[in-house]
Amino acid sequence: MTRRDESVPFSELFGLPLEVGLRTAAKALNLSPSTAYRRAAHGGFPCPLRRKGRTYVVRLPDLMRGLGIQDVRVLYDDVEAGARFAGEKADS
Repeated sequence: MTRRDESVPFSELFGLPLEVGLRTAAKALNLSPSTAYRRAAHGGFPCPLRRKGRTYVVRLPDLMRGLGIQDVRVLYDDVEAGARFAGEKADS
């Protein structure tokens, strides 16, 4: 087996979107949509927002940071080893 030392951010590994809408971010942050829109309009939303046309979007790294989740880099070899380990456990 060839050893690769490449890594990828956790969010990219699982195919998470680069940004989410305000409603999705609000739900993740346990805010009602009306509270989220009110905070967005007055600059009090817990994550940096940007406008995309008439809507607000939140970059996924900003949302993860707001939730206290670190978007760490994951080594491909670790992912492969973890998948093999999980497969062995499922077979037993």
